[in-house]
Amino acid sequence: MTHRDLAWRGLGVALVVVAVTARIADGDGTHAGLSVVAFILTLIGLALIVQGKRVSAALRVERSRHRMLAQAIRDRRRRRSGGGHA
Repeated sequence: MTHRDLAWRGLGVALVVVAVTARIADGDGTHAGLSVVAFILTLIGLALIVQGKRVSAALRVERSRHRMLAQAIRDRRRRRSGGGHA
């Protein structure tokens, strides 16, 4: 595992810790907005813990102007081979 991957996973752990700490600090659960934010932070943190640097790579691809390149290549091959079954 590379240092970069460990850094992304560490960020995930930090997000989960912050979310859990915020939720525990609320105690009686009177702030529903805080609970929702803590839940979202927990989900993002867990995704980073599991996927590591692949999350950042996926986000970079989605923002790229070439995000549809893989689908375009598959479509072209499918048309060329005549196997255009859906």
